[in-house]
Amino acid sequence: MDLMLRVALRPRFLGLLALMVVATAVCGLLATWQWDRAHQAITDKATGSEQLGDIRGVVGVGEAVTNSIVGDTVTAAGTYVPGEQVVVPGRNIGGTEAVLVVSSMFIELEDGSQARLPVLRGWIPAAELTGEDGQVDPSLAPAPPQGEVEISGRLEASESASGGVVDGVAGEIATPLLVNEWGSPMFAGYVSLDEPTGALRPVPAAESEFSRGLDWQNIGYSLQWVMFGTFFLYLWWRSVRAAHLDEVADRREAMEQILAQTGSSAELSSVPAVGPTTAPTPDKDV
Repeated sequence: MDLMLRVALRPRFLGLLALMVVATAVCGLLATWQWDRAHQAITDKATGSEQLGDIRGVVGVGEAVTNSIVGDTVTAAGTYVPGEQVVVPGRNIGGTEAVLVVSSMFIELEDGSQARLPVLRGWIPAAELTGEDGQVDPSLAPAPPQGEVEISGRLEASESASGGVVDGVAGEIATPLLVNEWGSPMFAGYVSLDEPTGALRPVPAAESEFSRGLDWQNIGYSLQWVMFGTFFLYLWWRSVRAAHLDEVADRREAMEQILAQTGSSAELSSVPAVGPTTAPTPDKDV
């Protein structure tokens, strides 16, 4: 242990330790930042949703919908795009198997161009959209209103894309999938209407999986930064330990060589010296 401590106190390893401490401190700051974001998101949601106004002044086209505004209310004015609608089956709302209806709306931007905004117009029981073959039939979903309309609803972030859109049926409300299906430019999030029209029913706020997962996501990032900081210190310890073991191995090898040489000299010294021999003198007859 004393030898390993001497290795650790060498200038090279002290410098490496200082670098690792700085890296660990940075990771700690990032972990604290992520933790504060998670805590702030929880606090904001506890106070209820806010009225943020026109979506064009809240988030830009393609910009991520952050957890600071997820679940808050926005407004928009535009026209629904004919033929651009998907249904998302497999949801459970209040114990009822539900199908979500998502339509594309053209929003006019300040520069005169248009961008698509996915609008979750509401949900309908799956039984009402099931065809004779037992499969969900998107053609049975209520069509969106025609002409220019004004909407108000919760701003939500895109769900994670794990599948695709097949014949108007999507697995998630995922903006990357809808961009491939409808085209771009498109807002990165979507709006869930507060007051759907016709047979559609409003989607409860509790059904927003992303808004519930955001806080855990930030907490997960915070824990990851803690792990990174710990890894930097572990990396320094491994470097010191490896250098220590290499030196121990070198000393052991040198000692074995010395013992081997000493053993060879001892064997040579134990062999009796043999002097020159003379042939015996033959006896002479007297």
